[in-house]
Amino acid sequence: MKINILLPYKEEYLNQNAGAVSILVSEQLKFSKFKKDIRIFGISRNSKLKIKNFIVLNQSKFFRNFNYVKEFSVLIGKKKSLIELHNRPAYFNYLKKKLPYNKYFLFFHNDPTELDGSKSIKERQYIYENCDKIIFLSNWIKDRFFNGLKIFKTDNFLVFYPGADKVKKIPKKENIIVFIGKLNSAKGYDIFCEATRKFIKKNKKWKVISAGFEARRNLPNYSHVKELGQIDHFKVNQLLKVAKISIAPSRWNEPLGRLPIESASKACVCISSNTGGLLESNKNGIIVNSDINEVFKNLNKLANDSKFYNKLQKKIFSNFSYLLKTQNKIIDDLRSSLINKRQILQKKFNKKKYKILHISNFNENSDGRLFYSTPRKINLGFIKLGHNLLSLDERDYLRKNLSLFGVHNLNEKILNIVNNFCPDLILVGHTNRISESTLKKIKIISPNIKIARLYIDSISKEFFKQNSKTLLNNINYFDKIFLTSKPNKFLKKYINKFSFIPNPVDSSVENLQNFKNDVYEYDLFFALSHGQNRVGFKVGKTDERDSFISYLDKKIFNIKKFFISSEFNTPKWGSEFYYYLSKSKMALNISRGSYQNLYSSDRIASLMGNGLLVFINKKTGFQKIFSNKEAVFFKNNNDLVKNILYYNSNIKKSKEIAKKGYLKYHKHFSSEKICDFILNKSGLESKYKKFYWEKI
Repeated sequence: MKINILLPYKEEYLNQNAGAVSILVSEQLKFSKFKKDIRIFGISRNSKLKIKNFIVLNQSKFFRNFNYVKEFSVLIGKKKSLIELHNRPAYFNYLKKKLPYNKYFLFFHNDPTELDGSKSIKERQYIYENCDKIIFLSNWIKDRFFNGLKIFKTDNFLVFYPGADKVKKIPKKENIIVFIGKLNSAKGYDIFCEATRKFIKKNKKWKVISAGFEARRNLPNYSHVKELGQIDHFKVNQLLKVAKISIAPSRWNEPLGRLPIESASKACVCISSNTGGLLESNKNGIIVNSDINEVFKNLNKLANDSKFYNKLQKKIFSNFSYLLKTQNKIIDDLRSSLINKRQILQKKFNKKKYKILHISNFNENSDGRLFYSTPRKINLGFIKLGHNLLSLDERDYLRKNLSLFGVHNLNEKILNIVNNFCPDLILVGHTNRISESTLKKIKIISPNIKIARLYIDSISKEFFKQNSKTLLNNINYFDKIFLTSKPNKFLKKYINKFSFIPNPVDSSVENLQNFKNDVYEYDLFFALSHGQNRVGFKVGKTDERDSFISYLDKKIFNIKKFFISSEFNTPKWGSEFYYYLSKSKMALNISRGSYQNLYSSDRIASLMGNGLLVFINKKTGFQKIFSNKEAVFFKNNNDLVKNILYYNSNIKKSKEIAKKGYLKYHKHFSSEKICDFILNKSGLESKYKKFYWEKI
């Protein structure tokens, strides 16, 4: 992958007018392992300039920055690359929209709140959420960037200090005091001149030198200062090697201040003011207020107390840690991690950890009666993958907040959670109580938050009109909706929004292995209910399954059965349900309503996941997922009766099929796999493989 570096417009490359960005970029290039892949784009007044890695861009008379960035985008083309930008967030905003599939590093050398493209909170929010890596040259710059923003991820930014070549040993020093930078009052050049003027009166053997330039200079010339004007970076380093003291008395909030870092690398003691990032870069030097008398006082002590000076010089030099090679390796490592991200993800799918808010019915009111419910297994899947999960039981909340404002308060609570938790994914269950206004506000808080729905009820024609009130509620705000059946003709309008998802199993929940049993109390198990939230059956209500079970009971009268239906046993829940399940050899899986492609209630996970031999109607289409060596498929009532009688008398064969079905289900439809799929399809993970059920 190519690395394309765009310098700020007007910043010359590799000459005496080179600014801080050009110096940083050229020094990084010296030691980078990506030297062959790096291209630097910028301007040059020297038309004959030919430097390897450097590409000259045209200088326009009108709309200079716009045409400058536009030409850059044309030259690099649409081939994916890493684009590194320095101190120009406006360039990033343009290029990210123009070339969205590239990777981006954005370096901030100055206060972001004063740069076009990052002045407002909204602009910085966009950069924070869309830039692959934001690199701040000081903590002070970082704090200015995040002023007013909430940090919810920390892997896309870092603080990086520019490195410098450290001399091998403390060189022989001369009585020289230096100032390097723009010759203006913001940089404190007048403070430097006045303090050294007072100093020179009593210390005649010392020299005072400045290196820098100011186009709109309004400060006078001082006879005691030798002004070198603008000199290149090499000459600056040579000057610092021989100088004893450097001074950086800035009045303005210096974002970083290279002078203390470069001074320390050359064993030159620096006096700097306490503004902005100078406090960070001059850790072991002398910190003063931007005051003439304070600078003079400390200058006088350094010059006339050799013991104090030598001790401080050794401390600064020995503790210097911003070696050029070391610091450049940090940037190269960042480049490597980004360039090799695809390979890393291929080796360990879903390595990144996400914050997930799961809003669903977790049956808090059931007192553990539904510990095997799908929402709870989804929670287990996310946790086992190592993600940071936060759950909100919206029904339990409303039950405890019975008032006219209950739903309003629920929506306010969700917004507060989003503001505080800053999730990457919001997964919503069977609720339509989250308002359009709330979903809209969530997208404003963070456009990158993915919102998905998990829907596990039937979408057959008998129930669609009622169920669609939840399923299609505010659908435009959902990135994906996961169904436990193949999307049908009723959903054709929104077909791209939907994905089929199997009912999950979890090894800690579906922990029985009935195929290992030697004795069974029941040959065949079947259970229906009138809703998980009801302990018993509704009075006077039956469905087509009740009459079918009565018919079946008469046909297999000599089979030991445990049937839960209106004419047999009352619904069993929790551990009692598991008790009867554990005593059974085979099970019948039929769901209410007309057959839907690949639809089953979540009961199928309890049956196959606990190692029972399961009978499934061919109309469900599950033979696309399971072979006849993993489940038994019947085409009609007579075929079902025939199969039940056959496998009941062929125990060895029924156990073999039950075991294979159990292994297949746990291998391909575990809660971890389902949660991986949810992250993948919601847009949080790049897809590098097909999940088993997608091959159907």
